[in-house]
Amino acid sequence: MQSEHYRESLKDALKTLFEVNRKIYDSLILLAMTGELKPWNDSVPIGETHNFNFELFKNCSDTNIQLLVKLIEKIDGTYQTIKIVNAIEIKEEDE
Repeated sequence: MQSEHYRESLKDALKTLFEVNRKIYDSLILLAMTGELKPWNDSVPIGETHNFNFELFKNCSDTNIQLLVKLIEKIDGTYQTIKIVNAIEIKEEDE
């Protein structure tokens, strides 16, 4: 049986994984907008906002983007496995 302190440490680790993935995703967007998706990015009017689907980046041909996509997927898989193995529920607002 896990101690409460151990479970809290696991939750902290999960929060860290979530935040790391968010930062990598932000870097992925910037990399794509200055590289493979630059022509599209340059055509978008200033101030206009868009939501990106992760699938867009999975379909990019840039090797560096693909490396980051794989890293995001690996971190997400580790995050999900830790949650399942340890029966940890984390609300979205906690992430």
